[in-house]
Amino acid sequence: MGVKYETRNQPEPARQRPANLLDQLDTDDFKRAGSTSPRHDGRSATRVHGAPPVNQTVLAHLAECDGEVAQFIERARKGEGPAPEGDGSLPGRAGAYDRARYQAEQLGGDSQQYLEAMEWRHSVTSALLMGDGDVIRTERCPACRTFGLVWVSETRHASCVNLHCAEDGLPRAWTIAQLAVERSARLPRRMAN
Repeated sequence: MGVKYETRNQPEPARQRPANLLDQLDTDDFKRAGSTSPRHDGRSATRVHGAPPVNQTVLAHLAECDGEVAQFIERARKGEGPAPEGDGSLPGRAGAYDRARYQAEQLGGDSQQYLEAMEWRHSVTSALLMGDGDVIRTERCPACRTFGLVWVSETRHASCVNLHCAEDGLPRAWTIAQLAVERSARLPRRMAN
């Protein structure tokens, strides 16, 4: 059993920037086959082919996050021309998120809201892949505004455990994307330059 992620002198995953979490996921420990999957000790059908030697869930998540940031930057640049060269930004993922933040500040409004939702979604999804199911508990339920959300990994939804929030006796369920949009809609905005 290996260490899931470094915890010494680092904030909990929910509070880290998405680039840091993605860089932690982009290590051999998490890219190894089965590293983020729950163990299945029951009976199963005989496999004809072996499992792939890498964790495809982690690789797909890394590619999706990196691609979404790159698309955001590209769409934002279409309206205002290329960014200045040698702007002193960080290399790698941290630099990509910094460039996206800069573009969102220039555009303001909806672009900032979209970027904040995207960054939060990337952070939370990365933390969930690392095994931190408690990351959802720090968010309020969009319907009842209580801290009653729990992560249900089987359905990949956050469910509210508040009995007064249930609809027809069933708990309300929220996807990460829905929570991200709800969360970023509540944050104050600044107008574009």
